[in-house]
Amino acid sequence: MFTLEPRSNISFWTSLRSIAIALAITVSISILVLWVMSDKPADAIWQMLTFPWQGRRIEVQIGLVLQQTAYLAVIALGLSVGFRANVWNIGAEGQFALGSIGAYLTYVALGSPDSTWALPLILLGGAFFGCLWALIPAVLRVRYNTNELLTSLMLVYIGGHILTYLCIGPWKGDPKAGQAETYPMAEGARLETIISGTEMHTGLIILLVAFAVLAAILLFTLLGYRLRVAQHTPRAERFAGFSPDNTVWLSFIISGSMAGLAGAVYLTAETGKLIQAENYLENFGFAAIVIAFLGRLHPIGILLAAFMISYVNVGASYIQASLGVDDSVANLIEVTALFAFLSTTMLDQYRVRFSKKPSATLQQAA
Repeated sequence: MFTLEPRSNISFWTSLRSIAIALAITVSISILVLWVMSDKPADAIWQMLTFPWQGRRIEVQIGLVLQQTAYLAVIALGLSVGFRANVWNIGAEGQFALGSIGAYLTYVALGSPDSTWALPLILLGGAFFGCLWALIPAVLRVRYNTNELLTSLMLVYIGGHILTYLCIGPWKGDPKAGQAETYPMAEGARLETIISGTEMHTGLIILLVAFAVLAAILLFTLLGYRLRVAQHTPRAERFAGFSPDNTVWLSFIISGSMAGLAGAVYLTAETGKLIQAENYLENFGFAAIVIAFLGRLHPIGILLAAFMISYVNVGASYIQASLGVDDSVANLIEVTALFAFLSTTMLDQYRVRFSKKPSATLQQAA
């Protein structure tokens, strides 16, 4: 028999132990899955762990990992603002799409300039449109008490359809292209590559600076304290003098702006043009939800989780090309990690007590 005894305080070592257990579970199941899926399981495991040193130049492989890490980390941190306050924005994928649309619209409105002076305005336009799209479920939540989880999710698909419509309609580019897309942006209005031949560009610096600023706000300001209060109970938030409605507005504004900024960076650094949704959106918004919880809604944890998931995703793509292993293994590992980390959070809150005798409650019931 065992019972769960609530902990009076949660120490750093208690949290570290639960994280170590979750990692062990994730690694064990991942190895088992690779063992089943591959004809050469040992090679698959080894190549997935060491892929940056295999085949292509190491800076190319690390660039791919850092690229995904930056997008995922900044979107996940924005989402964590709401999650801390029990505001469930799961529509970051749609806000990412509207951020890209807003950035391209700003570029067109400025006369399609071929100059770097337009870049700050283009990025701000992306963040602004991501914020506007996020405000729709915020209005519905505050004014009509509509479930923001459902409305933000539905807006993802509407945003994707808007993106595709613009590519096949008003902003249609080269008709000879193999997919619906806009005309490309001028090179001068795009973010530059830091290291030639790699995926590392100045957008990574912009995203990491945005991440650092938001992390500092959450950790060291009154807003961060306010969200920590709201995380425990809305009643405590009211006693502390904070308005729950204002918390909803702030949560959606911040998370939408971060997703929109990521979309603008993706447009100006990666593609240089809008493409129909199924070929443009990379599911960064949905993956960021997983990463926010893997990182325990803490900036440092989110950054580490984003790097881990990015490493697994790029590694899975590598072993698919080299060994023919289906890269869907990355999604399976991602889901396994989520369930492992969420289940072990119980160890932070409760202490497991084993005993040979049934508990007093059970004896009374008998």
